[in-house]
Amino acid sequence: MLRHALARSGGDTILCGQLDEDAIVYAGYSAGPCVLAPSLDGLQLVDRPDDVEVYYGEPPTWQGLGVLPFAFVPHYASPGHPETEAMDEVVRYYQERGVPYRTLRDGEVLVGDGDDFMVLA
Repeated sequence: MLRHALARSGGDTILCGQLDEDAIVYAGYSAGPCVLAPSLDGLQLVDRPDDVEVYYGEPPTWQGLGVLPFAFVPHYASPGHPETEAMDEVVRYYQERGVPYRTLRDGEVLVGDGDDFMVLA
């Protein structure tokens, strides 16, 4: 839903332009960092892509913004979060297909600058 809303509003173009110019810092939770990946393929195991069609009357946008060079898996190994077990499925999906990915537990932060990334707790 978030990725489609960004595409429909033109927010994706503005966001990527600002990031390219180092004019902003982007922070997001859950779907927020997921949209930065090259693709959203795999996340259909957690979210319902049909919701985009229901609410927008258009097919979902599967292409990510390509800001990150890897897929992003939030809520990984996060006790108490309702999507934790489903995220295990997403990780297996990426592993089976050779998709580069990063996981974050709730409470961790991925900090990146260029091609350098680190996880902070």
